[in-house]
Amino acid sequence: MVEEKILIVDDSVEVLEKTRELLTQVGYNVLACTSGEEALTFLDDNSVDLVLLDINMPSMNGYEVCLRIRQRHALDDLPIIFLTSREDTDSVTKGFHSGASDFVSKNALSDILLARVNVHIRLSRSLRNLRDISLTDDMTGCFNRRHGVYSLREWFSRARRYGTQFGLIYFDLNGLKTVNDRYGHQAGDLMLRSVVNAVKGLLRESDLLFRMGGDEFMIICPETDKKGVFTCVERMERAVNAITIVDHPVSFAYGIAHSSEDYMEMDDMLHSADVSMYECKKKMKEAKA
Repeated sequence: MVEEKILIVDDSVEVLEKTRELLTQVGYNVLACTSGEEALTFLDDNSVDLVLLDINMPSMNGYEVCLRIRQRHALDDLPIIFLTSREDTDSVTKGFHSGASDFVSKNALSDILLARVNVHIRLSRSLRNLRDISLTDDMTGCFNRRHGVYSLREWFSRARRYGTQFGLIYFDLNGLKTVNDRYGHQAGDLMLRSVVNAVKGLLRESDLLFRMGGDEFMIICPETDKKGVFTCVERMERAVNAITIVDHPVSFAYGIAHSSEDYMEMDDMLHSADVSMYECKKKMKEAKA
């Protein structure tokens, strides 16, 4: 039984039912929306493996829907195939510029549509698997620095191009060296994993956690305003402060940056969060003195 979910978006009930029947027969879990607005609302709370999208729809056409989906999902995360009767050069070019993965004619043979769907789902799955292997930190299981820089660049570009807002949290654990020196690296490793597990437990599915090196971590919070970012930090503090390694209570210093602050370059945003974090760490040390 194929487990992948496919979302069909088309204002034609006839096309929806015909396509749903075809895909269901081979084992796909098929969902359907009759408008772009309905599809975007659905994708806010649900994940799918591929979208089949019509171009000619009232109110919001397929190009706009595709652009809106790409604000939240990268090309290798969610394939989008335009299923359309428009096959002229301008339509195809505009579709790819809006973020489409492929085009299939509504008049195409069923086997062609099934083959294209299968290829894009398999390709997307393979890319995700390769990414997970190469971009995961072995110690903690969260993403590594390489993926952090890549993801931040991607979200920064989306913010500049589409106006997508996101928050950045950069945080540094206090006392990891002390734990390592006093109790050994096994205790320090336990501290790192405990913090990661605690933070992962409260983040949303869309939030991304990265180990940037040593005791420094970064979180990207997509589709989040400044207030939401601070709320996330407050929840993190409550969760992390509840951790004790032997007799050492765990805490962290943090810095925040937000895409609404209109940074010129990605490095400027990262530097701002990093500087803010070290200012926080300095204040925490002064408060202890």
